[in-house]
Amino acid sequence: MDALPETSAGPRSAWIGFALLGAVQLLLNASVSVTFAAGPAMQRELGLGRVDLILDSAAYGISFSGLLLLGGRLTDRVGQRRLFTRGTALFALASLAAALAPVSHAVLAARFLQGCGAALAAPAALSLLRVVFPEGRARAVALARWGLLTSLGAAVGIVLSGALSTWANWRWSFGALAAVAVAALAFVRRALPTGPAPSPVPVDLLGAVLGTLALSTLGYGFVMVGPHGWSTAAVLGPLALGAVLLAAFAAAQRRVAAPLLPPGFLASRYRATALVCALLGPAIGAATAFLLALWFQQVRGWSALENALAFVPYSAVLVGVGLVAGRIVARHGVRAVAVAGLAVIAAGLLLIGAVGLRTGSAAAVLAGLVVLSGGNGTLMSAAVVGAVSGVPEGRSALAGAVVNTAILAGPTISLALISSAADARTATLLAADAPHAATGGYAFAFEAACAVFVLATGLAWYGLAPHRRSRTAGPTAAGAAGPSAADQAAGRRPQRSSSPA
Repeated sequence: MDALPETSAGPRSAWIGFALLGAVQLLLNASVSVTFAAGPAMQRELGLGRVDLILDSAAYGISFSGLLLLGGRLTDRVGQRRLFTRGTALFALASLAAALAPVSHAVLAARFLQGCGAALAAPAALSLLRVVFPEGRARAVALARWGLLTSLGAAVGIVLSGALSTWANWRWSFGALAAVAVAALAFVRRALPTGPAPSPVPVDLLGAVLGTLALSTLGYGFVMVGPHGWSTAAVLGPLALGAVLLAAFAAAQRRVAAPLLPPGFLASRYRATALVCALLGPAIGAATAFLLALWFQQVRGWSALENALAFVPYSAVLVGVGLVAGRIVARHGVRAVAVAGLAVIAAGLLLIGAVGLRTGSAAAVLAGLVVLSGGNGTLMSAAVVGAVSGVPEGRSALAGAVVNTAILAGPTISLALISSAADARTATLLAADAPHAATGGYAFAFEAACAVFVLATGLAWYGLAPHRRSRTAGPTAAGAAGPSAADQAAGRRPQRSSSPA
């Protein structure tokens, strides 16, 4: 593993702090996918219908993403370490409640509370990471590794739930999350700094309500695409209402003195592109896990444990990428690494869909999954570095909230799009009496996703080009992003440009 560069806190204490923050971040992301492999067992024990299972899986992501901006503001008001502790404690209690839930509604409520705790802990964690590591190469290395935790966490959730559902009971998956969170809390005071003193910033209550309702409603609408389809009121109603609420939120942010999301924060082309990359990585990871779980278990007849074991190489590759990610981003810059990651993901998707699924070869599918893993880890390493570069220290919690919102939006949107694409193609093949219609639908979905990632490589090449702000653009505090932290750490001089970042 790259040796962590010297920090103001010393290399040993910095590494301990990163390990603690990273463990919690891993837990928060593992909880997104913990019901993927455990779903059938939960259905049998609790008598869940398809919609119930979808809601139990989605409730966490809906509350997590919906409350993140408020969590970012509360980080400044309450204090970084204090809010991190409270959020992690709420996550632990909710995980325990899910493990002990006697009925489906109790699981749904516990999953929602898990997301509330995660929304408090996640922005505070990234903000604390910027305290532990000063600006420069140390922070670039740490942020590159941080980006991997999203994809690695999702894979860990699948492996954990699959193994525990087979060897014990699905409840142990949530119990394990609670136990690790409690263990992390025991070391918070010794391993983490308190961060800057809390600031009595006003809380934009109207913005918090509108933003939370908008993101939650949009998330619910996308979740309902699977069971109901795109043309039903159960989908179009929430999506339309969510769009209206989002527009109202944007208008409200321009009229308050201390907005949750300053209008200029997303004006940077560089940062906006990095956030799109941060959305795409988890999006394709979740969609791949979802479709392959269906193919492995329903078409190939694999057990939940065998499905989980298929993702062990995926996780191993992500760990391997983590050993060199910081060095690669620091040496080659955010744009080159992100473009390479997107291209490798496209190659992996093509191998899974056009080669593996089309021929029925599980070996080719597993090989494509490994290729996709390498590309995803590379992409996320660069995306997080790019998304938070140029952000002043006073807005680190905001940056953490926005990055995590993009990360969480990815799976919700991608599951709706890729499952509907697969279902539509399967229906067409069934109408034509084609053999292996389900597999044909899955293959088509992966091939379509491959085309999206080919287009995304061009977007990243254009949008992540390092450039300077114009002389009239104002200070960085206005929300403009300059070159990536990795570029700065490597000593590169950014290209000149007449447009603001």
